[in-house]
Amino acid sequence: MARRLGLPPLSTVEELCAAVAERSGRPVRLAPRRMRVGEPSGFVERLADADVIHFEQETSDLHRAHIICHELAHLLCGHLAEAPRPGEDAASVELPTISPEMLRLVLGRSHYDDVAEEEAEVLGAELLRILVLAPGLGTTSQLAPALEHRKGQHV
Repeated sequence: MARRLGLPPLSTVEELCAAVAERSGRPVRLAPRRMRVGEPSGFVERLADADVIHFEQETSDLHRAHIICHELAHLLCGHLAEAPRPGEDAASVELPTISPEMLRLVLGRSHYDDVAEEEAEVLGAELLRILVLAPGLGTTSQLAPALEHRKGQHV
């Protein structure tokens, strides 16, 4: 499935984000943060001018790459709701008991069902595999030697 996307050889999640941005015509920005209890380890926020991937900053490089690849898969599969129109903002909704930040979190993505999560998990794992096995200087590519078969072929 990931091979059908026709992505160039990639070594870092940043390169993958750039390739997805070029493919979609929308910038993809990474936003590390400390997730609160009950929040997922990552999510995508669709803004009018960009897609922002929020991810847990207090984790390993490999887990960080896994989270980002999963969220990129949601973008590639078209699981997100349309971007807000100019002048619209989730924070302007009159719900005084809910913080604007939580509204953006909830309204910034569509309600994923189990099928969408499964699609994103499968494609995200394939994207991660492409990254891990790609040559280069990226942090995930450093794992490639550990995944090589004794005869020098990737497993």
